[in-house]
Amino acid sequence: MSSPTSAGTPGTGRGSALPGLARTLVYTVRSAFRTDARLALVTLTLAPAAWLDGTLAALFLKFLTDAALARDGVAVIVAVSALVVTLVGGWVTASFGRRLQHTLQEKAGVALEEELIQVSAGTPTLQHLERSDYLDRLDPLRKEAWIVHWTLESLAQTLGALAQTVLTIALLASVQPVLALLPVFGIPALLVGRAAALRERDAQEATGELRRRQHHLVALATNASPGKEVRVFGIGDRLLRLSRETWRVEHARRTRVAWVGAGWQVGASAFFAVGFVGALVVVGNAVATGRAGVGDLALALVLAATMSGNVGMVVSMFQWLAGCLAVGSRFLWLVDHAHDERRTVGSPAATAARVPDRLRDGIELAEVTFTYPGTSRVVLDKVSLRLPAGRVVALVGANGAGKTTLVKLLCGMYAPTSGSIRVDGTDLADFDLTRWRARCTGAFQDHARFEVTLREAVAIGDLDGGPGERAVGDALEAAGAGTLVDVLPNGLSTQLGPTWPGGTDLSGGQWQKVALARGLMRPEPLLTVLDEPTASLDAPTEEALFAGYATQSGTRGAHAVTLLVSHRFSTVRTADHIVVLAGTGVAEQGSHEELVARGGTYAQLYELQARGYR
Repeated sequence: MSSPTSAGTPGTGRGSALPGLARTLVYTVRSAFRTDARLALVTLTLAPAAWLDGTLAALFLKFLTDAALARDGVAVIVAVSALVVTLVGGWVTASFGRRLQHTLQEKAGVALEEELIQVSAGTPTLQHLERSDYLDRLDPLRKEAWIVHWTLESLAQTLGALAQTVLTIALLASVQPVLALLPVFGIPALLVGRAAALRERDAQEATGELRRRQHHLVALATNASPGKEVRVFGIGDRLLRLSRETWRVEHARRTRVAWVGAGWQVGASAFFAVGFVGALVVVGNAVATGRAGVGDLALALVLAATMSGNVGMVVSMFQWLAGCLAVGSRFLWLVDHAHDERRTVGSPAATAARVPDRLRDGIELAEVTFTYPGTSRVVLDKVSLRLPAGRVVALVGANGAGKTTLVKLLCGMYAPTSGSIRVDGTDLADFDLTRWRARCTGAFQDHARFEVTLREAVAIGDLDGGPGERAVGDALEAAGAGTLVDVLPNGLSTQLGPTWPGGTDLSGGQWQKVALARGLMRPEPLLTVLDEPTASLDAPTEEALFAGYATQSGTRGAHAVTLLVSHRFSTVRTADHIVVLAGTGVAEQGSHEELVARGGTYAQLYELQARGYR
């Protein structure tokens, strides 16, 4: 099987760069309002309101101080009442705000996961699931998508910190106009905070591969599938050492950036401290000369201290917001990528050519060349090939010869780099890919293990047809899994997967037969692909199954193409036409008898394998 290599550089165009923070912010806020507009609006209102209680409390403290010095009992009561209402109101607002924010986060989280499924599964090609540079973005998104839920709250908190800063500036200016310049000393801290946040995002982007590798090592040690080899080969300590080394390198790179940012922030804070001391000197001098009262001094002291904290909080809130947006930008990048793919791969439904009801001639590849995006290695080079309608065509060749790549091209998972694939004379790129794939079916070596009921695991092979229980049973029978219904505890209603309550695990061969049955569900496919789907089965079972497939292709697929990929020549020989891939192209093709008589690559491989069974 061929697959994209890990080498290569990111592609060009919008898909190669992460969206900017401003665009990401607009997108995520709109998403929150689409999820629940009322909750989003309340969040953006209550969170900033909760920030104002500290500054208003300082103002009422000034009134209280002035009233006490003037021995004005009524004014004291009013000031105390206002102070209490402000503080209690702040607590209540914060409490309700947190509860509502949590509710919004839960709703937004579900909406985000739904959109992630829709966008990822709805992207026409497999680039974002196979390219190493794209996986460096997608893998953190899978694990950290919940962070995007916090974007609206972090924005609300940032707005609250800014609102408090603006009110504080206004009150300081009321004491001494020159104090309005105090926030100027906080500008370097804001600039430094923004730069630090962007540098940390870039560092996270640059270390994506290391982080993905470390997660992979953890998965190897904690998942059941590799568990047997981990124990037999005693590689637990090796995995631990590799994980530590990978984490150490990744952590060192990100920590270095964080410490540089922290150093910048210390310098910016020292600069603000100069302005803070200057503000105290100005107010103290005004009180000493009688140009300001004691209440003004109390207000200035509290507000100056608040301003000091505000600068740090605004920087922290901005960094928090930038961190949320860093993850959100990966999600928006995926949305952009899916949009670009839908626009460039296959025709829109409105202008697409009509997918035929049945094939008259077949499928033809004309000078097809393909290189996986982001790589430089040519996998297929000027391949010309005809797959006649009503025929079973087998693909053989060494690993890496391009067999699976050819399958992906025929199913529209990728578009050829050059050349064309024509279905009854119409370019595959002119079809709406969704409609074309609705007429494709098959089973694959890397098939999915759908941990649902047995009935559902098979029936999803033809959701449009609304298959009944009889159709599911017939498909299982044809796939050699008819007895599976009898041995499972609840028949077709058995929950598959051992990690679920009452779930039952299947052997590798049983899982493959379920995948084969799923591939038999569509009644009239134009293209049936069988890409090494029986690797876990013994040779006689595989041969019997493919013979059944060949028979079915003759009865239900007389006007369709069945493509068989297998390493077992006892199975391949039953095909009508055999294509041998080698290097980057077609080495030879013909019937089994023709290829054996020719004495070429196929004959040598067939004799080598047949010798092993003698």
